[in-house]
Amino acid sequence: MKILLLNPFGGEMQEKERCLQVVREDTEIVFENIADVYPLNYVTYIYYRHRCADAVVQRVLKAQKEDFDAVFICCCYDPGLAESRELVDLPVTAAFEAGSHYTNLICQRYSVIATEYKTVHCYRELAQLYGTDSKLASVRHIGLSARDSYPEKISSKEVVSRTLKVAQECIEKDGAEAILMGCTLQSCPLTVTGNVQSGNTPIIDPVLVGIKFTEFMVEAKQAGIPVLSRFGTWQKPPSDEVQILQKAKDELSQ
Repeated sequence: MKILLLNPFGGEMQEKERCLQVVREDTEIVFENIADVYPLNYVTYIYYRHRCADAVVQRVLKAQKEDFDAVFICCCYDPGLAESRELVDLPVTAAFEAGSHYTNLICQRYSVIATEYKTVHCYRELAQLYGTDSKLASVRHIGLSARDSYPEKISSKEVVSRTLKVAQECIEKDGAEAILMGCTLQSCPLTVTGNVQSGNTPIIDPVLVGIKFTEFMVEAKQAGIPVLSRFGTWQKPPSDEVQILQKAKDELSQ
């Protein structure tokens, strides 16, 4: 199978080695970011999310015309996930959705570790949207923007130290039985350094869970198992109207 791993922002991609270590031998991963149309290296603000989501949708539409079997949106804000699913037939997955469902499977109470206070609301909203909020013990943050989470700006040691400290608070104060990282950039240092637990409490990397979930969705589709309901929420919009909107967008950008 061939999967497009899409970083929905500009900036250095840190997921390649992690993903290649866990995927099947016959899985081909193409790594891309969207720096040409979304040049910022993070997606924290609500306005940024809208700009980013539109760029993601455009790339997913293109991926469907190419030979990809699925697209994995590698950002815990899951920008463009809902919009893409409405438009294309190949499986589209995203980091937080996959991570939150998986964490719900392995524990009864989980906490999310966010980047900074600004981002806390997003994970609560997404947990509600995905129906995983009933087990959500807390959302805490490490006080570090995704914008500043690149290796040239902060050491992996510092990211790990901050994360483990907050993880312990989630466990002791909130009763968390598992921790889900809320940023793909900040989950990288933990996985690379082997910090995948705080005591007996697992710390989940949404990148690894997300790419494995994407493989599963492709396999399910190949086996004839439905991977999306087109009744209600994911009903496709009229194709002629989508083309009208696309044409208006193209004309505006000229």
